[in-house]
Amino acid sequence: MSGVIAAVTVRAADRAKALGAEQALETLRQELEQVPRLGVLLSGPQDGVEVRKTRIEPHDGAPGLAVAYVYTPAPPPPTVAIVAVTPDDGVAAD
Repeated sequence: MSGVIAAVTVRAADRAKALGAEQALETLRQELEQVPRLGVLLSGPQDGVEVRKTRIEPHDGAPGLAVAYVYTPAPPPPTVAIVAVTPDDGVAAD
């Protein structure tokens, strides 16, 4: 166990539910407790805080998702807050 606490904001949970991706988001939440720096760094670190983005692949009728989260390593315990969930078509931006 890594000691990282990961949580999903109410807004992100509601969005995942609307997209039929509640279980996929919960799986990602659990994975972030083990590996809190998945995906790409969007901004930071500023005062140790990082804003990161990762992707959930489409499956079982749920769309692919882009998931943004904030990682805060200090003060202990380190935390992850999943703050945004949006459909992701998998097309790279120019």
